[in-house]
Amino acid sequence: MKIVLYGRKGHAHTVAYKNFLNSAEVPFVYKDVSTDEEAREHSKELYEGQVKYPTLFIDDEVYLTPTSDTFNKLMQDLKLRG
Repeated sequence: MKIVLYGRKGHAHTVAYKNFLNSAEVPFVYKDVSTDEEAREHSKELYEGQVKYPTLFIDDEVYLTPTSDTFNKLMQDLKLRG
């Protein structure tokens, strides 16, 4: 399983999702859209020219600005516990 999280330092959902993944000891790649130009440009492609976050990629699935409820359900479905 490959997980990538686009976010921004200090953003509440970004911080919460990173903390969960770290506490669950799940390997993931984090990209800050404020400092990673490639992630920022990819975000613009996904959101019709806007930079939005968080964006969660799990294998081949893309979750655009997932809510806490959506994130929690995805983690449950993957049987991950933080």
